[in-house]
Amino acid sequence: MRTGIGIAALALGASLLAIPTPVMAQKADAVARVGWLEVCGPGPRRPNFEIFRSRLAEHGYVEGKNVVFEQRFADCQYQRMPKLATELARLPVDVLFTMGTRAARIVAEAVKTTPLVVYSCDPFEHVTQLARGRGNLTGVTCMTTELSPKRLELLHEAVPGASRVMFLHDPQAAPNALKMTEAVAPRLGITLQTAEVGAAEELLPELATIANEKPQALFVYPDVVLSSHPRPSLLAEFAIEARLPSMHAFRFFVDAGGLMSYGATANEIYSTAAEQVAKILGGARPSDLPLRQATRFELVINNKTAKTLGITIPQSLLARADEVIE
Repeated sequence: MRTGIGIAALALGASLLAIPTPVMAQKADAVARVGWLEVCGPGPRRPNFEIFRSRLAEHGYVEGKNVVFEQRFADCQYQRMPKLATELARLPVDVLFTMGTRAARIVAEAVKTTPLVVYSCDPFEHVTQLARGRGNLTGVTCMTTELSPKRLELLHEAVPGASRVMFLHDPQAAPNALKMTEAVAPRLGITLQTAEVGAAEELLPELATIANEKPQALFVYPDVVLSSHPRPSLLAEFAIEARLPSMHAFRFFVDAGGLMSYGATANEIYSTAAEQVAKILGGARPSDLPLRQATRFELVINNKTAKTLGITIPQSLLARADEVIE
């Protein structure tokens, strides 16, 4: 008799456990909020966001079903970033993603508790220092700074006669990139000149100054302002008009008409960032997720631009390219 009562009690308990409680139902029906914060505007095409969104969906977080993207854009005004980051944190979002070396530092300073996933191109050791001692930050680095000397070597290989190279950058983004590139320049017989663009409205006046300086090649170290629409096209048009072979970090500059690029792939960077976000949404703490380094790099050469500039790219270099645009 007691055994029967015990079995009945166990069965009743099991059935009660099987009935969704309000708390369980709320968790199952919960919609995650992901903050997406960009320094500039979205532009007419958004391949990076599509990579990010698709990778999150592969991890079970589907927009319109169980995840909402709260997006903010600072219109290329860095001074607006702290307010926008704080606004997203107060919504609140479950995790906040931002991209850009300078932006990563600004957002990390403004947001102290909301989980952050940042995409930075600082040297890996510096990104690690940014995260060290913080419980709310992880992310991915594209290794652009570390690859700057290699890009100068590739530019020299493509255009060995270019001894005066203009280094275009935002000095507040990754100053170590300039130092590392300057270190290798004398060995290649190259003198680096520098031009600075820290805001979108500074680009066209700076390009006019560069034209007057008459360098023999252009080396672009990009942060998000130089990388955002329509600046890659403006840079390509300027370089062709000024007869300047140009070296870049990402292939979208070459797609726009730049001569060469060597750097991380957007697919890996934004997929990795989405994976970090998915893990946090699944309950992982940012401090338990190691910062990820880019591992896949591509060399892209626009041979059509080379011909327009009257440059013959060595066959040995063309053979090593991951893609040659004809």
